[in-house]
Amino acid sequence: LVNLWGFGPGARREKAPSPNEIEATRARVGYQFLELRAEPPALRKARPDLYLDLSAIAKGYAVDLLAAYLNSLGLTDYLVEIGGEVWGRGHNRHGRPWRIAIEKPDPGSRSVHDIVELDGLGIATSGDYRNFFEQGGNRYSHSIDPASGLPVRHNLASVTVLAPSVMRADALATALLIMGPERGLALAEQQGLAVLFILREGDAFRTRATPEFARYRVQPT
Repeated sequence: LVNLWGFGPGARREKAPSPNEIEATRARVGYQFLELRAEPPALRKARPDLYLDLSAIAKGYAVDLLAAYLNSLGLTDYLVEIGGEVWGRGHNRHGRPWRIAIEKPDPGSRSVHDIVELDGLGIATSGDYRNFFEQGGNRYSHSIDPASGLPVRHNLASVTVLAPSVMRADALATALLIMGPERGLALAEQQGLAVLFILREGDAFRTRATPEFARYRVQPT
């Protein structure tokens, strides 16, 4: 579905696919078409045209691998970042915890919305404000709801997740963004996750955060 909407490795598109195209693609989307085996490791497709898209976890996984490698070297103070997914441990050269800015989800500018401190923790953000196209006054983002086959249409602009695994934070940020502000926040609170939700309300933004997220929030200096 991501490829169909023009957000995959192929050509971008300037108009939405037809309902028939969406339904035909939805018919071959789903984890039920993939079998996994742990030992020995193996994957098997139930249908040959199944396509695996790992973009929701790949950068986070790579950050986790790099952090584990730096740990194995005995390093205690470092910051790793790949494509916006970040892991921090220890302190910066000034002896202070690593501070990471969370961007305001405004496609027309780049500014800081919030700041968190990382020490032995990863952070990942998913949003609808950088990768999209517009048609007929509607904006279609790269975050696709598999239940409908359509880009999300709610007012949740971005989701930031803090977790000990950046891959897990990466996956959760994508899932919670697609779920939307109500279901996403309910799941985050139920699971005790550290999550920041930024909602779009007209030309302004409103923030909702779980209690766990507040532990890492800091005021800019």
